[in-house]
Amino acid sequence: MTENARQPTNRPAADSELVPRGYALGAAFFPQISLSKGGYNFASAISEYLEARTVTLDLNSWVFAQPLGAAAGGALQLTITPGTIQFEVSFPTHRIDWIANRCQMVLQVFTEIFKPKLVLSSLVKVLGTMQIDGDAREFLVKHVTSFDPARFSMLKRPIHAFGIRVFCPPYQHQVVKKGRKPSKEIVPWSVDVKAESLIDDPTKLYLEADAQWSNPGSWGEPKILEMVSHLQLVADYLGKDVMEFLQKPSAGGAP
Repeated sequence: MTENARQPTNRPAADSELVPRGYALGAAFFPQISLSKGGYNFASAISEYLEARTVTLDLNSWVFAQPLGAAAGGALQLTITPGTIQFEVSFPTHRIDWIANRCQMVLQVFTEIFKPKLVLSSLVKVLGTMQIDGDAREFLVKHVTSFDPARFSMLKRPIHAFGIRVFCPPYQHQVVKKGRKPSKEIVPWSVDVKAESLIDDPTKLYLEADAQWSNPGSWGEPKILEMVSHLQLVADYLGKDVMEFLQKPSAGGAP
């Protein structure tokens, strides 16, 4: 390395964006349904939106999986149990609105066939990575947490990965609108956030947001649209709010 060689900043690269690594969208419903028959008919009914190459059917779960894109491991998978339905997307190559549309269409078919009455709870998970100009461990240890790296010597082992986890519960806050009395607004979802150096590549930051809604409601078109909209909500929260939190300089004066 020459004397004038550029030193890495150990911060997110200037042009880096959150690269999606996976999504999940799911719900628990009532009443429970029987999976004793009709699996292949259901696969046929949703084939316009999820072209299952692999179908696994038993009394406790139905699994329908479609490869996505050329990336190894890229897939859209739907799992149905007697009381839950969940979509999982790994290594997506499609835009999030394309994925949300597919989920919405399948949920509508599911509604027509099984006629669930209530949504008991729902979830959304968003996974992604971001390129760091240097080392994601340096970014998290020195910039985000202002942690003294010398303390790692007490572990008497090399450190391959480092991360933080933050859990935020549902909450209530006061909203003030011009010309109106203050009102209370409930944010009904919790979110479990992880920010870690990627095990396979420490130059990348791994980010995960696992959001849960535990507010029961009637199952129907408005609820389906609401649940599907949570995909973009959580993706924005991870890519904007969480990244703003991570990049803000620490009060302790970390560089």
